[in-house]
Order: sequence, then structure tokens, then C-alpha cells
Amino acid sequence: MKLSTLTFLALFILLTAFTCENEPLEGDFVVEESNDGNTNNPNNVALEGTWLLTAWNSDNPVDINNDGTASTNLLAEFNCYNNETLVFTSNGMGSANSTSYADFSFEIEVGTTDSYIYSVDCIQETEISPFTWIQSGNNVAISVTGGGTTNWTLTNNQLSILIPEGFMAFSEDFTTTVTEDLTFVYTKQ
Repeated sequence: MKLSTLTFLALFILLTAFTCENEPLEGDFVVEESNDGNTNNPNNVALEGTWLLTAWNSDNPVDINNDGTASTNLLAEFNCYNNETLVFTSNGMGSANSTSYADFSFEIEVGTTDSYIYSVDCIQETEISPFTWIQSGNNVAISVTGGGTTNWTLTNNQLSILIPEGFMAFSEDFTTTVTEDLTFVYTKQ
């Protein structure tokens, strides 16, 4: 039985990250200036600057590159998404910059019902999506122009968001067969 993801899987993941309506942040979302000029940031890390996508963390290890070693960081398993960045400016504006996306396909390994042999093609692209942002403590709300708002968490020099069912694969009849929650992690450069 051959299974394949739709070509837009990677696009779906990125669009989910930047256009889904998430639950509002708990409590009051108020921006306050601290004495050091940083926006109420207990981590004391300035959001302004460039953040590089460094991980797609899943709950379950996956061996996408078929080397016999599964990883929970799916980015370590293939060579796409190497230069994806979020750029924050001090005026509450920014951009999400995409340079590639992955076209996944896979088959069930012969003799198994839940082991897969993957293949990945990296498709080069240049896509820049402008956004606005607001920060309160370690919470960062990003609103994509023409899209929704997502709520991110800032921890030290990492900015992350959980995308429920961010990795999905479909059978030929479009039945979901592989689903993983993903946590996207961007690291301050």
C-alpha cells in the first residue's frame, strides 16, 4: 500500500503556523516597558532581530532520512527549511522568510503495518510574509497580514509554537494515517 503526502503538506504546516486562529493568551495581554527598554521580558532577550528555524520537534521519533536513527527533531532528518527566518523590527513589524519547502512521500515498509520508508524532495522558493507583533512577558502574538494571530512562547533565546497535527500524511483516499504534533523552534541569531 503506497501512502503519500499532498504536495502542499509543507505549505500547510507553514500556513498553519502563521494563519491559524489560536486561543487568546491567558490573562490580560498588555505591553509594558521595563526600565531597561525591553518589553516586559523576563528572559531579558530582545525580540528585535533575526530568528532562525532550528527545530521541528515531535512527540515521537521519526526516521525520515531512513538512516536507522529516528529523531524527535524532524529538521535533523532532512535538508529542507535550512534558512527559514523570522525577522522582528522595533516598530512592531516583521517578516517570515521562507526559502524552501519539503515534498514528502512514503510507503509502508514491507512486512509491517506502522513502519515507513520516506523520501523528501526540497523545493526551493522565496516567500516573504509580513506580520505585526506584540509582546507581553514571554508571550509573543504574531499577526500575519491578511491572516490570523498565533501565540508564541519566548524562553531564553528560543521562540516556539506548538502546531497540533502539524505533520500529517494521507493515504490515496485522503484518510489521515500519520499525524504528529510539531513544536516549531526559532533561535535568536
